[in-house]
Amino acid sequence: MKNNHLPDSPFFRFMDVVGDVFLLHLCWLVGCLPLVAAGASTTAAFSVAGKMAAGQEYRIFHDYWAAFRRDFALATRTWLVMAVLGVLLWVDYQLGLSYSGSLGGILIAAAAALGVLWLAVLGSGFALLGRFAYRRGLDAMKDGLRLCLARPQEALVWLVLMGTLPVLHDGAPQLFWYLFPLWLLIGGGTAIVLTARLLRPAFARIEQDQQ
Repeated sequence: MKNNHLPDSPFFRFMDVVGDVFLLHLCWLVGCLPLVAAGASTTAAFSVAGKMAAGQEYRIFHDYWAAFRRDFALATRTWLVMAVLGVLLWVDYQLGLSYSGSLGGILIAAAAALGVLWLAVLGSGFALLGRFAYRRGLDAMKDGLRLCLARPQEALVWLVLMGTLPVLHDGAPQLFWYLFPLWLLIGGGTAIVLTARLLRPAFARIEQDQQ
């Protein structure tokens, strides 16, 4: 658990959490600026968020960069594979838009459904990769898929917080630009911390099984 000297009141505890979420979001956002490092940045952020959810001692900057360096190679390889799959889904969606009739509708529906699953697995998989030791990143993604199917409510939180803005960009651009500054300020960190907290019961059981 984080050690500080703020007064022990609900307000100060809440503001302490908000500050930590902001700092974690900042680390995550900076780490994602080179897109090739987005997987390592997300894994590192989930590593810190996992400690927060478990009530363990943590230091935002120190623990983030330590996890970033430790898991960079594995997380980056995993991210590149998932990114290629994401590009293929986007191409499928674009092909659907170019066709009229039932074929175009089928391609669009398939791309949308698989895209939702892809994003959900991405969140759960990197959460697992940030908390547990894996030899292969794709094994974390497979476990992430099983976790999404077993606990869809946690996956839904990640989907809403990370997937709403891209949808609004095309469907409701005015609302997108209204919400984008708030998301840019704290959105990614909020999604990661909330997902880690919601996944904590499942992770606790995994930790008990590993003992």
